[in-house]
Amino acid sequence: MTTWLGLNAGHRDRATADRIAVSLYETLLFHAQLVCVHEVEDRHAMSFRLADQPSENTVSTLIERGYGVAVHDGSLRLLAGPEELTRGALRAALAHRDRREGRALRFPGQRTLRGRYGVSDIIAFSAIEEVLPHGTKSVDARGDLQPTFVNGRLVLHCG
Repeated sequence: MTTWLGLNAGHRDRATADRIAVSLYETLLFHAQLVCVHEVEDRHAMSFRLADQPSENTVSTLIERGYGVAVHDGSLRLLAGPEELTRGALRAALAHRDRREGRALRFPGQRTLRGRYGVSDIIAFSAIEEVLPHGTKSVDARGDLQPTFVNGRLVLHCG
């Protein structure tokens, strides 16, 4: 069962939100399949796609750290933390669930993309579903690709 975890700490700075999202992935939410950052009300919130619901201990830790937390697995399971942050957390979780918006910082197949790859290989071996502009032949991956959700698809914009 897929679960989407939305987190919001009201970060104004995109780079800070990116750094914290990756740090949470590397420490507390390492089982996440996809990690995104979303623009929510002139702030940056995060979302994580998980195979299972986060443990009570994980959720408690996030709330103690001051995050607004939303857990959604097809229906809303939990909305917790500071009230002024929970709406943004829920918006991030729903945007990720609906593949409507969000910049992916970690995604399936990302670690294998080091160096220059043809577009067909990127699409075949990663979660990226489209590369724009159309006609792009290859991409220098360097491991820092950040595709975004556009109309339900994970799209990499080049150049």
